[in-house]
Amino acid sequence: MLKFLIFVIIIFLFNSNVSSAQDSLDNSLNDHEKAIKAVNDGEILTLDQILENIYRNFEGRVISISLKDNEKGLFGWVYDIMIIDINNNVKQIRVDAGTSTVLSVVSGE
Repeated sequence: MLKFLIFVIIIFLFNSNVSSAQDSLDNSLNDHEKAIKAVNDGEILTLDQILENIYRNFEGRVISISLKDNEKGLFGWVYDIMIIDINNNVKQIRVDAGTSTVLSVVSGE
């Protein structure tokens, strides 16, 4: 009976740890997985759609792209895109990922 009780306790502890590990895994989706889910759920546009708008409105070459979710709670998903324009100036363009609206442009030299 004591062996059975110990066995049941071990199984219970093992299952609790597996459940906790799965919860942690579910809560810690990496950024890439979050972005894919947001695209699939229709929350944000694809990167191709965003870049199409950028290339239509800005001349230059994209050097960096980052996607942030819940940016200060103001816009939801936001792309920060850095380009080098034809005059070798760097521009940081902030874009609403859901609508492709340019929110801000910061130029540097």
